[in-house]
Amino acid sequence: MAEPLGGPIFWILAVTWSVDNPALVSTVLLMGVVAVAATLSSRALRKRHRALSTDLEALSDQRDEAQRALRESEVIYHSLVETLPQSILRKNLDGRFTFVNTRFCAELGRPFDEIIGKTDHDFYPKDLAEKYRADDRRVIETGETLDVVEKHVTPQGALIHVQVMKTPLLGPDGEPIGVQGIFWDVTERVRAEEQLREKNVELENLARSESQAHERLKQAQSLLVQNEKLASLGHLVAGVAHEINNPLSFVSNNVAVIDRDLGDVLSLVALYRGAEDLIREHNPELIGEIEELDAENDVEYCIEHLPRLIERTREGLRRIERIVKELRLFARVDEGDWNEVDLNPGVESSITMVKGYARKKGVEIVMELGALPVVRCRAARIHQVILNLLTNAVDACGENGRVTVRTMPEPDAPGVRVDVEDNGRGIPPEVLDRIFDPFFTTKPIGEGTGLGLSISYGIVREHHGRIEARSTVGHGACFSVHLPLAAPSAGSAAASADPPRSGDADTDSDDEPGDPPAPRQAPALAGETRAAAPTSRENES
Repeated sequence: MAEPLGGPIFWILAVTWSVDNPALVSTVLLMGVVAVAATLSSRALRKRHRALSTDLEALSDQRDEAQRALRESEVIYHSLVETLPQSILRKNLDGRFTFVNTRFCAELGRPFDEIIGKTDHDFYPKDLAEKYRADDRRVIETGETLDVVEKHVTPQGALIHVQVMKTPLLGPDGEPIGVQGIFWDVTERVRAEEQLREKNVELENLARSESQAHERLKQAQSLLVQNEKLASLGHLVAGVAHEINNPLSFVSNNVAVIDRDLGDVLSLVALYRGAEDLIREHNPELIGEIEELDAENDVEYCIEHLPRLIERTREGLRRIERIVKELRLFARVDEGDWNEVDLNPGVESSITMVKGYARKKGVEIVMELGALPVVRCRAARIHQVILNLLTNAVDACGENGRVTVRTMPEPDAPGVRVDVEDNGRGIPPEVLDRIFDPFFTTKPIGEGTGLGLSISYGIVREHHGRIEARSTVGHGACFSVHLPLAAPSAGSAAASADPPRSGDADTDSDDEPGDPPAPRQAPALAGETRAAAPTSRENES
């Protein structure tokens, strides 16, 4: 291998020559330095070359790996897009297709090359294509995702429902360059949802029907219970009235005999008194005993007051007879049948029944009974309605309250009207709407059943009548019962006894009144509340 310039031989020659030629020595030294520098530089360049070569090979390997990963990614993406059961598409800003998958091609029935570069107008009806184009613009302009279920017409003309999702397609600079979308057929799902909604409606209707049937059953049961109670009460009252009437008869007869004989006795006593002087003259001891006994028993007072006592006794007996008569009238079992009756005696009987209760509560009952035509009705049931309304009215009043009962012919229809009005606390509007609901009561627990007005409503409806209530809070309430003169047949009457509607509430009597019908809508007073069909105090409870 050649000795490099500047090696040992070179330096020996340089020393040898330096004696004879100093300039040459300088030149040689300079050349040596240059040679050393060149050698060092060459070595550095070779080292740098080797490093660059290594880096280049690494970069080449990385590039190959990235290209391989990209190819694998493209294969996976392509496989995914082509195997999904959804139709996938891309469009540019002009609405032209830049990519579609196989599923979309199959849906259109066109090959890939015939779709790319085309628009929706080339495949769909005009109105549908314009809608799709408007959706694309909205997605591009707003940057928001469109996710809807909408109707879609296939190229074959079939109408289906599709789930559509569209998102904006962004370029490297983040600006939109188009739109991409995916859609799939959800017709079966939509139909299933519609069927489910229909089934839900059917179930709701069935549940509502069952609830209504249950309410009707409860009302029928309560009506049956009430009828049984009325029948039992009627027999009981009739029996009590009969038992009272028997001793009352002989007591009345005996009082009549005493009244008759008392006059003779008093006349005889007067004659004896006329003979006092004669007795004193012939038997002084006897007259002393007579005067002593007279003083002890205050015979003068007895003679003066015995006729009045007899008259008051007879008045008490007449009152008992009247009460017994009212009881027997109220309890008449045959009045459960349809008969033509004057309602006034029954109203008077109901008032008599309640008067004692009203007196105990400090309430005055005033009767304003007008002449009435006969009404074909079940009198016992109508009397029960009046009794319930009266009891409720008394309960609604405070001490020194006043209940007014009016009867009158209907002014504009063949029928009669009975009003029960009180000056009590009145019925709040929110309660007035519920007073005829079965089992609704405003009374404390244990004091009311909530059936009184509900059953009353049913009784009035059974007679093809109506019951209405008007109330002003703080100024009392008025219940009006309207009954036609002509009675319905038994079958139609039973069918007409519809369930009560909400709407009454100031009272709830434990007697179970029935189901009132709606009132005539006369002009309401200021502050007055009126309940529809059923209305008024709810069994005052």
